[in-house]
Amino acid sequence: MENNRAKKMYDYHVWANQQVFQKLKQLPDGVYGDTIKSVFPSINEVLVHLYATDITWLEIMKGSTVQETFKKVEQRRKEVDGISLNELESSYDELAKDYDNFLNSQPDLERTIVTEHPKMGACEFVLADLIHHVVNHGTYHRGNVSAMLHQQGENGAPTDYVFYCLK
Repeated sequence: MENNRAKKMYDYHVWANQQVFQKLKQLPDGVYGDTIKSVFPSINEVLVHLYATDITWLEIMKGSTVQETFKKVEQRRKEVDGISLNELESSYDELAKDYDNFLNSQPDLERTIVTEHPKMGACEFVLADLIHHVVNHGTYHRGNVSAMLHQQGENGAPTDYVFYCLK
């Protein structure tokens, strides 16, 4: 499994999220939670969105129904509502373990799954493609965080894939 490209990409996603958390911990308290005029009202809300979306896709990959998935996401969102940056980081760490357990239990990440989409009906996805989607979505929103940090006079964390490869 270690040579699997999709798993490597997910490991990059975890590493990049960790870089963002490390950067945020170095900044003044208000930077993380203050409301700003941007794509999201705060950096906290970007990170909660990313967390919830990662849960959504893991549940879908596990075979949960859309209703089960939305219920679980709503529950986990409530659990992270208003928690500290360090606590949210711990929630991300736990989710990464859940992903690792799932990915390591899969004999074939190139297999196709069928899931129900609330607007598009039945959809077929290759598991590896969904993992790449999770990573791509994370990259997009880490870019939001970087832009929001720049709006507040701070620098973002370098999370380019090449930096992960060179670590």
